[in-house]
Amino acid sequence: MGRSSARRSSGGGRIISPGSVRRGSPLQFFQETISELRKAVWPTREETVRLSWYVIILAGVIMAFLAGMDAVFDETFRPYVLDL
Repeated sequence: MGRSSARRSSGGGRIISPGSVRRGSPLQFFQETISELRKAVWPTREETVRLSWYVIILAGVIMAFLAGMDAVFDETFRPYVLDL
């Protein structure tokens, strides 16, 4: 393999240099953004509520695990670090 093959992108696309990108107006940017957001498939209210509960429960489980690990490390290392 030569050096030229190492510079190719893995997706087969072309390499774009920062100077070759043409910038549009902020208004055009927001219009295109709104257009793309309208194409998105949004979750239903029920899906949003269900997934929010998953996130809250998972955050609680992780919080309890980390609090438990903190307590274990505190009890384990306190006598050695603070020399009480």
